[in-house]
Amino acid sequence: MLRIPSILRITLICTALVFVVNQARSSHSMGIDFYYTCLGGNSYEFTMAFYRDCAGISPPSSITINGSSSCGNNNFTLSPVGSCTELTTLCIGNPNSTCNGGSDPGSEECIYTGTVNLSNCSDWVFSFSECCRNDLITNLVNPDGEDIYVEATLDNSTGICNNSPQFTELPVPFICDGEPFCYDHGAVDPDGDVLTYTLINPMTSGGA
Repeated sequence: MLRIPSILRITLICTALVFVVNQARSSHSMGIDFYYTCLGGNSYEFTMAFYRDCAGISPPSSITINGSSSCGNNNFTLSPVGSCTELTTLCIGNPNSTCNGGSDPGSEECIYTGTVNLSNCSDWVFSFSECCRNDLITNLVNPDGEDIYVEATLDNSTGICNNSPQFTELPVPFICDGEPFCYDHGAVDPDGDVLTYTLINPMTSGGA
């Protein structure tokens, strides 16, 4: 079974995708997709897809987004949308995964949304951090003691309704051993903006 730790940052959106096979523990953060949609004027809907290991602790009951800018701060809460959806692939048997009370590795996606009105500012930074990462990540020291952190930026000072990019495919938590696999980790921008991809080190609390 392959373990896939990776970080991919896109202009206006950041996602951390770290997928590993895990044992029962308190850490659970596998990755996050974070984006916003302009609803008109200064109203924005924020959406977070939180990916967790079912053998870890329960998903957050709500998500607090820290919004900061030179014009002031605006913190707000995202609420869960329905129940979490299991992403475990069939090669390890969904009915026997930890998401269903079994012992096979299991992962799931939990969606949170919220709407906020923002003042016009050129340097908005929206961020979220959560403890803790998966403890079997092999390219971090003490990964289960590290938070996961994501951020998105926004310039709405011009009054133009702007949307952030969104990934086009769901994350793949596991790859079947011995089988060919191709994964498209691309994104699209609803406004047609140019996207720039940059590899960075995994970020933790405060964006360090």
